[in-house]
Amino acid sequence: MPPDANPAWNEVFFFPLRLPPICDEIQLAILSGSKVLGTATLHLSQISSAGAELEGERGPPLGGSPAPRPPPFPPTEPPFSLPEGTPGFLPCFGPSFLPFYGPRPDPARKTSTDIGVAYRGRVLLELSTHMGTPDGRQRDTIAPEDIARVQRHLPRRRFGLCGIFYSATMVPAGPELLRFELSLGNYGDKSDVTCKPAASVTSYGCPLFDGNRYHYLPWYGDKPVAAVTSSWEDAGHRWDALNLLHAMCQRLVSTHG
Repeated sequence: MPPDANPAWNEVFFFPLRLPPICDEIQLAILSGSKVLGTATLHLSQISSAGAELEGERGPPLGGSPAPRPPPFPPTEPPFSLPEGTPGFLPCFGPSFLPFYGPRPDPARKTSTDIGVAYRGRVLLELSTHMGTPDGRQRDTIAPEDIARVQRHLPRRRFGLCGIFYSATMVPAGPELLRFELSLGNYGDKSDVTCKPAASVTSYGCPLFDGNRYHYLPWYGDKPVAAVTSSWEDAGHRWDALNLLHAMCQRLVSTHG
């Protein structure tokens, strides 16, 4: 990883993939030398479909009997081939930001056991799949015109996040005071010095025994509030389309069962 808070690689990697896959996960990691700063996972079952699965999940037609479920792959077809008319798609993702998580940095400890609990950054990437024999390439550079095309769709806007904590029960017992933090990426993270300070943490509280077996924080009538202001790319064109599809699905389910 380059010594920069916002590194730009602008590279493309090629790797073979047999379909249908034996494993469901594609693991990605951000490395600084031999140290793993953060990891992310893409699940092939969430970014691809064999097509026949969708045919079996549509259910019976209105007023009719259930349609027979076709086999996952026709015996005369190669694995993951998509015959004409089959509603399936090869693995694809983005271009979109993928968040990476790793251990929370703590100078007081040499090792950390809280793997994957802290936001460590995000990477703008795209995954596409093409059928055929690999040509032997392993890496290449992205064309400048492709970089410019993506940058035009990354205008930033400010967003606000407010959280109200109503209760905290079944918290661990101990003499240490507890508080909660509300963060969105780097924004609101008290251990991050790259963002402006925000009212993103609650006041410290001492857990009290509830008389049975658990402990709680005595907030009672005074509920703590945390707020974070952040700046992100405006993906409203995606949100609007996704919300419209969700509304259509809910309407179809409510009217037709």
